[in-house]
Amino acid sequence: MSEISDVRQRKPLPLPDEPSPSKKKTKNEDDDANLIDNPRFGISILDVLRVLSGLLLLSCIFSWLITDGTSLTWGYRPRISRWRTLKAFFQPAVNLTDAELALYDGTDPTRPIYVAINGSVFDVSANPAMYGPGGGYHFFAGRDAARAYVSGCFAEDLTWDLRGLEEMYITGRGREEDEAELAEISQLRGREGMDGRIRWLQSRRDKRRKEAWQKVAKQVDHWDRFFRAHERYFYVGRVVHESLDGKPVRELCKKGGKRKPSSSK
Repeated sequence: MSEISDVRQRKPLPLPDEPSPSKKKTKNEDDDANLIDNPRFGISILDVLRVLSGLLLLSCIFSWLITDGTSLTWGYRPRISRWRTLKAFFQPAVNLTDAELALYDGTDPTRPIYVAINGSVFDVSANPAMYGPGGGYHFFAGRDAARAYVSGCFAEDLTWDLRGLEEMYITGRGREEDEAELAEISQLRGREGMDGRIRWLQSRRDKRRKEAWQKVAKQVDHWDRFFRAHERYFYVGRVVHESLDGKPVRELCKKGGKRKPSSSK
């Protein structure tokens, strides 16, 4: 009888599909499982990518319709997508002498057309009507004419020599003061006790010339950026100029001497 009572007092074994009391899930675990099986909120990365892809597709469609089928990007065409830019990117930079640069003036159809400004060489072959033979700016082809870009004297200043060009920005009262200071320095030179006065006058002239030279550099930089940013031209390398040591400083051309400073031009 004792054996029968012991069997009756034993707890029944759990059914196969019923979790063991020691392994019952907590409330938090149940909630996590429900969220996985039946998500009620939250956005996945895949959902974000789907939305962005849909918006991009709609933008391309509207751009195609509005631009009459000419562009999927609202007319924007990054430089990196242009064949000439990609071609230039993979080509090694050229290093030319002035004599070598002169061979790229457009007269030889087998060579590209190059122009240079302050040592930087640009390929302008995409516009032969402008820079090729018979073009309005053919005189710029095959040479570095940085001085002419600033002075506007296309007949006299087709050179890279910028020395003395700051004079065109010293006009009016500044020119009068400059000449008066130069004359006074000549009179005081060699006189005892005048060294301080000479240094002061010279510093004024140097400051005036420095400011004028900055205007020259600004104009040169403007044209350099023009060619670099142009959608049809691209940078190809450098031209190495011969030394100007011992050569006289060029005088201003008539147009440059009378021209008033204007960065907008």
